[in-house]
Amino acid sequence: LENVFELICVMADAMECHWEIYQRCKILHRDISTNNILFSGSGSSIKGMPIDFDHAICEDDKDAVRHFERTGTLPFMSINNLEGGKLEHSLLDDWESLLYILCWVGTYGWKKKDEP
Repeated sequence: LENVFELICVMADAMECHWEIYQRCKILHRDISTNNILFSGSGSSIKGMPIDFDHAICEDDKDAVRHFERTGTLPFMSINNLEGGKLEHSLLDDWESLLYILCWVGTYGWKKKDEP
């Protein structure tokens, strides 16, 4: 990512894609982080989307582990998840993680794979 415009475009696409996956399939990602947002292109044609659904669950699956399971990447975990809250992981927890990504990238930048 070269500038703030590209960051906003990537994050907006990732949020929209996440919303569509949730609306159509009732899937919660549960590990939104800088490593799990894929982006390609540049300038006004840059796009982004969430990847790596290893920790994802279907909200309709009543057998899925929901309480007290801390999943995610530490700097991007929701407050509820960090505190081991009694609330089930929800769409809002995933979106909170997306907001933390904006804070992180605004502070530290988006690290490229070949950088230490």
